[in-house]
Amino acid sequence: MNKWGPSRWLPRFWAAITRRKPHTHFVARLNEIGGEPGNGPRPDFRTRLRGELLAARAAGADPGPEATGRRRRPPFLMRLRPGVLIVVVTGLLLVACVGAYASVPGDRLYPIKRAAEATLLSLTTDDAERAQRELNAAHSRATEAAALLGYPDSRRAQLIGPTLDEMASTTRSALSALGHVKRQGRHAPALKRFTDEQRDVVEPMIPQLGGDDRMKASAYLDMIDDLTP
Repeated sequence: MNKWGPSRWLPRFWAAITRRKPHTHFVARLNEIGGEPGNGPRPDFRTRLRGELLAARAAGADPGPEATGRRRRPPFLMRLRPGVLIVVVTGLLLVACVGAYASVPGDRLYPIKRAAEATLLSLTTDDAERAQRELNAAHSRATEAAALLGYPDSRRAQLIGPTLDEMASTTRSALSALGHVKRQGRHAPALKRFTDEQRDVVEPMIPQLGGDDRMKASAYLDMIDDLTP
C-alpha cells in the first residue's frame, strides 16, 4: 500500500520536472542575443536590430517626434478656406438684408421685411418708441404703394389697395400710442415731419389711382391733415 504513497511519487515527479531540458527555441534565442547575462547582446545582433529600426522609420512605420514636427503645412488656399467661407456668408446675409429692405409686396424677400418690422414692434415696451416705429412702418407702406404703381403687372396693381389699407391702420395705431404718451404727460414725437413726408408720397399717387384706391388715398390725406395745425 505504501509503494504509491505521496512520500514516494511526489519526490520522483519533482525530480522529473527539474531534469526537463529547456526548449530549443529559447536556447537558440539566448545564444543569438548573448548567452551570459552580464555580456549583453552581441555586436552583430545590435547591428541588425539598428538596421531594422532605421528601415522601419524610413518606411513611415514610426515617424517619431522629429518627423512629426516637420510635417508639411496645408496649402495656403486650404488655410484660407474658413475665412473665405465666413466672408461669403456674411456678404450673402448683407445682400439679403438690403434686398429685403428694398422689397415691395409681391417680392420673395418681402415677408422677411415684414417679419423684421413685427419683431421690432413686439420687442418695444415704450409707447413713444412704439409710436415712432409704427410711423416709420406707415411711411414704408406709402413708398411701397408708390413703387407698385411703376409695375405693369396686373397682380402688382392689385396689391396697392391692401398696402394703402395697412398704411392707414398702422398710422392709426401710432396715433393711439401717441395719445397714451400725451396722457402720461411725456414728450411725444412731432408729427409735422411725418405728415409732410406722407403727403409728398401719397398726393402724387392720387391721379394715377383709380376707383377705391383713389378714395383711400384721399381719405388718408384728410386724416393726416387733421394731425397738425
